[in-house]
Amino acid sequence: MALGARPHISEHDLTQAESKVGAAASFGCLLVAIPVLVVLSPVILLFTWWEDYRATVLRREFVRKWGSVGKRGLLVYSNSPNWQHYIETHWLPVLRDSVVVLNWSERARWNKEHPFEARLFRRFAGDREFNPIAVLFLDRPRHATFRAWLRAIKQRDVLGMLAPSPHDVKVIRFWQPFRDFKHGKERSLREAENEMFAFFEAAPSPDGA
Repeated sequence: MALGARPHISEHDLTQAESKVGAAASFGCLLVAIPVLVVLSPVILLFTWWEDYRATVLRREFVRKWGSVGKRGLLVYSNSPNWQHYIETHWLPVLRDSVVVLNWSERARWNKEHPFEARLFRRFAGDREFNPIAVLFLDRPRHATFRAWLRAIKQRDVLGMLAPSPHDVKVIRFWQPFRDFKHGKERSLREAENEMFAFFEAAPSPDGA
C-alpha cells in the first residue's frame, strides 16, 4: 500500500462495524433503562393500577345499567356520508338491541342526555380514529388478573408483570377501514366488521331488513 493511502474498507466490514455499534448502543440503553424502570416502578405500578381501576369501575357501571337489557357495548358514529347510511343499513338493524348507540354529530347534547356513556366513550376511545368506533365489553373470566400476569411473563412484558391488566374491553376503530372502503379497498372494513359481529355471534344485515 502506498505511503499515505487510505486502507480499503469493504461494504461488509462497514456493515459489521455498524451492527456492533448498534448492538453496543442498545446494550447501553438497556443498562440505563433497567435502573430507571426499577426506580420508577412504584409510580408506574400506581398509575397503571389506577387506570385499570377506573376502567373496571366504568365497565361494572355499564353492566349494572345496561346489562339487564342485553347491551354489551357502545357504538359511536356520526352523520358523515362516508359511513352513516352504511351503518344504519347494515349494522343497526342487527346490533341495535345489543349496543348503546351515540351519534358523534349530536355530541353537544351528550353531557345532558348521555353523561355516563359520554364518559365511557372518552375513557376508551382516546383521541385518534375514534369515529366510528365500537367499545365492546368481554366477560371477565375467573382469575383474569393472574392470567394477565402469566401472559406478561410469557411475553416478557415488564410493565405487564408489574401491573397485570386483564384484556376485557375490545376497542374496534372503523375510521381507517371506512376511508379505505371509500377508495375501493374493502378488506380492512370487512375484517373489522367481522371482528365486531363475531363478538355478538351475528352477521351484518345485507339489505337493512
